[in-house]
Amino acid sequence: MELNAPSTDRPTAPKAYGYSTKKQGMLSWDEVRDALASANIYWIGTTRPDGSSHIHPIWGGWVDKTGYFEGGDTTRWGRNLTADQRVSFGVEVNGMHISGRGEVSKGPAGASFSALTSNYSAKYNYQPESDGAFWRISPELIIALKAGSMDEFMNSPTRFKFES
Repeated sequence: MELNAPSTDRPTAPKAYGYSTKKQGMLSWDEVRDALASANIYWIGTTRPDGSSHIHPIWGGWVDKTGYFEGGDTTRWGRNLTADQRVSFGVEVNGMHISGRGEVSKGPAGASFSALTSNYSAKYNYQPESDGAFWRISPELIIALKAGSMDEFMNSPTRFKFES
């Protein structure tokens, strides 16, 4: 487990969902982080100036506790994030469903650049050539669960909370 791993507990859900209240079966941050890193498509949700929602699929990468993606400031989602840095995101990887929320900032990947380019090249026929201005997601909350069986659905839901 990495230093300063996020705290974990069970997400709140209606009793009828049947989520376990026991720690047994909860997902580890290592497992969820690896799934985030292996995702091919990240769905990002932003808020338009009029308050309505906007969702967009995008290539990206994940290193440790940070999501990264590239793209123009003049795209709809780029303009939205420039005005309101709150973002939601989601992926589905090998039967694991992951969604979260956080804030974005724009800047270089810095010490994570080498790992990030490796992450990109493992998934795409592409990798960033320079450590330019990435959109960086700092998650506040991530919820992950497996849904391959009813047992997994009931026992795997895990909420990860990140310190800011």
